[in-house]
Amino acid sequence: MGELLGYNISEKYKCEWVAPERTGSRKVAEILTFFGFTNNNKPVYYYNNHFHSHYGPSEKYKDYTLICNARNPYARTYSIFKNLYPQSLDKSKEAFKQYLFEYMNKDITKDMIIKPIFSKKPDHIIRLEHIDEDLMKLPFILDVLTEPKLKMLTQHGKPLENWEQYYDQEIKEFVYSLTKHHFDEWGYEK
Repeated sequence: MGELLGYNISEKYKCEWVAPERTGSRKVAEILTFFGFTNNNKPVYYYNNHFHSHYGPSEKYKDYTLICNARNPYARTYSIFKNLYPQSLDKSKEAFKQYLFEYMNKDITKDMIIKPIFSKKPDHIIRLEHIDEDLMKLPFILDVLTEPKLKMLTQHGKPLENWEQYYDQEIKEFVYSLTKHHFDEWGYEK
């Protein structure tokens, strides 16, 4: 549903969850609701409505365990363009390149691509490409869910799109220059 201003927090587990756009945040919100994650005192997911925000991390919760959703920054940048830049109906490599070099600086999607920026390294990364494996690393996940139940909940319904066809070396270098911090923090290779 709508995004709320605020942060995704579990007081029970003393965790803050950062959910950048196009990283599987809706799916993870459904799972983290089982663990009491809220945003402005509302569950981050409730009866097919998502109430999580894409904000964070917050200095207010700097002592909390920091969990962050992630996605290969190349794939994520193209996905932001494809899904959140409606000005272009053309989603080709050429249109993507034009967006990056001519239009992105004039659009709010640039902030989506660059954020989040971390003041501390996340304690846990939930990579969209390895969502089951990374969720299983959360120390509390088996408090409520079994591994088969978790696998059922993470079913996405559609395969991740191959982002490589939308990139050439110039585009890769440009996107890397914008998102190097994500490559470093999230553990993806250039």
